[in-house]
Amino acid sequence: MPDPAFTPPSATLVPPDEAPVRKAGRPRRLTTSQVIQAAIAVGLEDLTMAKVAERLGVRVAVLYNYVKNREELVSLAARHAMAGQSFPEDEGQDWRAYARAYARAAYGLFRSDAQLLPLLISGKISPAAKLDNVERWLEVMMARGFTAERALWLLHAIDAIVMGSAVLASHAAAYADDYPAAVQDSIDARPRAELPLLNAHAGQVTACADPANWEAAIGMLLETAGG
Repeated sequence: MPDPAFTPPSATLVPPDEAPVRKAGRPRRLTTSQVIQAAIAVGLEDLTMAKVAERLGVRVAVLYNYVKNREELVSLAARHAMAGQSFPEDEGQDWRAYARAYARAAYGLFRSDAQLLPLLISGKISPAAKLDNVERWLEVMMARGFTAERALWLLHAIDAIVMGSAVLASHAAAYADDYPAAVQDSIDARPRAELPLLNAHAGQVTACADPANWEAAIGMLLETAGG
């Protein structure tokens, strides 16, 4: 059941310097959607109620008419971001094709929004943020012969690969412009006798280290899964 506290974004934010003049003592009227959008614009990782209030041109106390506290605001904002994930349409395609498209959409979300992974890792995103996505996944996979149990475990495995790959891609980008080459250099820096297997299969090692090849892991998973 949708969270009644969550209102899908629909209104355009009014910058503080363009906000209409209000009579003294009358708080600005907002929507939950505007508060959420302001939180996202401020940045969820270092979000404070004061920063959101400043962006909206209101007193901090006004925000508590829309959210209980900072933690709830972060959770709602993350849920908004997760809801923006572009899932594949159910067009009767093979379940593997649907699963691959889902994985690409999820990976794209985590790579395009740098705030989501740190929030997930730090436990600041509620499980409620993903419930609608899980419901849709079950509808699609159970219509293709999966039991709920197998569909859920497959989703869990895909999400683990996707999120892990997104973390590794962030690490690789921060470490070197050419991460596979950096891995190869690390291998070459050691005596060959110490790493005989890595040297014998260096091509595969660097291919697996390439963040661009993350879908290969999804492919191996789907080869062994079934309805």
